[in-house]
Amino acid sequence: MNQAEQNDTPRRGDFGWQAMASAFEPTLDDMMSDRSYFGMPPEALYLWGSFRDETGEIYSPMRRIPAGLPTDSPDTRRRLFLLTTEGHDDGMHLHEAGRGSARNDGFTKTLENDRVHWRSDPAAEGNAFHVTWGPKECSWVEEGLMDVRGTLIEPGMHWYLPGRDAGMYYVANIFLMEGTILGKQVRGLIGFDPIYMYEGGEVYKTKDALVQEELELVWYTWATVYKDGSIDAGHFLLGNDHFGFAILADKDGNVRFTNDVTGKVDFGEDGYWQEHISYSAFGEEWEFVAEPRGRMVGLGKLPNPQVEGRWRRVGDTREPDVWFAWGEAAPGHGNRPVNRLAGAGERLSFNVEQF
Repeated sequence: MNQAEQNDTPRRGDFGWQAMASAFEPTLDDMMSDRSYFGMPPEALYLWGSFRDETGEIYSPMRRIPAGLPTDSPDTRRRLFLLTTEGHDDGMHLHEAGRGSARNDGFTKTLENDRVHWRSDPAAEGNAFHVTWGPKECSWVEEGLMDVRGTLIEPGMHWYLPGRDAGMYYVANIFLMEGTILGKQVRGLIGFDPIYMYEGGEVYKTKDALVQEELELVWYTWATVYKDGSIDAGHFLLGNDHFGFAILADKDGNVRFTNDVTGKVDFGEDGYWQEHISYSAFGEEWEFVAEPRGRMVGLGKLPNPQVEGRWRRVGDTREPDVWFAWGEAAPGHGNRPVNRLAGAGERLSFNVEQF
């Protein structure tokens, strides 16, 4: 076998970056546990989402709470971040209120009255946070800044990306929320998502194959609740090699998933911000329509620019009521999938309904 042939065939322990996805049942025991999955300890809990007030202004809070294990990497994202369009025409900017939030240092995690509770250290400087999770409901309070509560869009959805030295197990809980942010009445959706990685790994920074292996083209978590009561909610990912999948739930908790996806990203004239994404999954054509002010400019110049917007089937005329589609694209990795691992073999699909 010559060197060129070797380069397009994965090594032992790699499978061409094929991911697995399905539904799961959320339980208190699993959320409280510090166990590892697939050799990966918990990396952190990620809380994040987008809300809109009655005038259409957008508020996107996020907080990363480390797993609290001795193997944790240094916590570089220690406070609440809040992006908002309020007062801005060019996109979403960081709100100064986040600087006054309590840091994660010394947080506690407890099980009380059928809820998992995360609380900031009472001695921590800044405004306290208190987050609760149950299999059906959650709440997220940042003292003096936001108080939102909601219910799970059932069921849970999870995906696993195996890899020799880098991988990820992502546990997704999408909640429909309402409450107040900066004194405004808001409605929206959030992800309440534990992530597992190899020891020392941290999303975007270390042992993250989506970044280090340049797999990621598109990564969106999203949901839309329509005025007719129907729901679409899930994850759309698109990538190089054999990476990429879609997982989608409806209002009745039915879940579909597929690895048979493709698409293309339009980065516009500047070649950086995703302006539109075409995506094929489930034998359907989908599209991402960027929010006119959805560019998260307050996060700075990232290799994976974040943009809020909405996913929809092409030609879908249903009217949205509450929605979010917070995600990213990686212009440095290309604008459409490229298979660099032809030697991994040919992927064939099958009809699971036969079973």
